[in-house]
Amino acid sequence: MMYIRRMLLTVLASVFCGACAEQEASWAPPVAFDTARVWIRAADDSAGLLVEVSRTAAQRSFGLMSRPLLDPESGMLFLYDSIQAGSSGYWMFRTKMPLDIAFMDSAGEIEKVLSMEPCQSDLYAAACPTHAPGVEYWSALEVNRGWFAEHGIGEGDTVRLEP
Repeated sequence: MMYIRRMLLTVLASVFCGACAEQEASWAPPVAFDTARVWIRAADDSAGLLVEVSRTAAQRSFGLMSRPLLDPESGMLFLYDSIQAGSSGYWMFRTKMPLDIAFMDSAGEIEKVLSMEPCQSDLYAAACPTHAPGVEYWSALEVNRGWFAEHGIGEGDTVRLEP
């Protein structure tokens, strides 16, 4: 009898986990994003990323919110039409994975890199800290936590969006 229960629980767990994986694979953001490739030139080398490009207020507001995961060689590039104050930052409301974010000047040079943890509140955005760079910026690039360090990328390196 115990064997049958254990088998039944194993089958149910497999079905449940399969449904979870299927849901993650089919997840799509409610806001549409264009995709592009960026190249980041570091002192010793360059690295490429496939990014979703966030240009509108609606796209920037949603960002990577609610996404179950971010592919290892992917990111999101936020572009602005005007300079952003150093006190204007990003938050991790309803963001499920830890991220690193680079803030760039008008020439694409990385001025600041910050690490961000998911916010513990899914109900109150005001409960989430703002990650402000303390420097003015024209664009920002979010990637999985550790990606910049793994590729030797930091302040002073340059981000270029492929045409």
